[in-house]
Amino acid sequence: MIEPDWVTEFGASATTAADASDVWARMTTDIALTDSQRDAGAAYCLAVARVAEAERLISRDGLVIVGVNGQLVKHPATALVTAYSASVRALQNALGLNPYAAARNRTMAKAGTDPYDVPETAADRRRESAQLDALSKFEDML
Repeated sequence: MIEPDWVTEFGASATTAADASDVWARMTTDIALTDSQRDAGAAYCLAVARVAEAERLISRDGLVIVGVNGQLVKHPATALVTAYSASVRALQNALGLNPYAAARNRTMAKAGTDPYDVPETAADRRRESAQLDALSKFEDML
């Protein structure tokens, strides 16, 4: 799998591009991405790199900064850390990059099923069942 050009494809800064490249190198030694997973893998690398970039800003400036009205306000980069961290966790699950997701994928592979075709939780199964029931009732009305 060819590594993305972080600057050209995504407009990343040199620091973010270097961080993303490091993450890509680590990730691709752990898993073999398919062509259809390349975008998710790239998004994961960028999200990890952007968390690091936001954390560097917070480390440099502090958790609070002086706002436009002269009052102390939470550093805006904290919102970036929160958002990108959520993306990192979701992409780790999707790509099998955390122990739980990797174990789930191995279990599903042994069972001969695709882990992404099976609802992950009981709530997902209930929701899917309710949607199928509603669809069935709608079809009966036709």
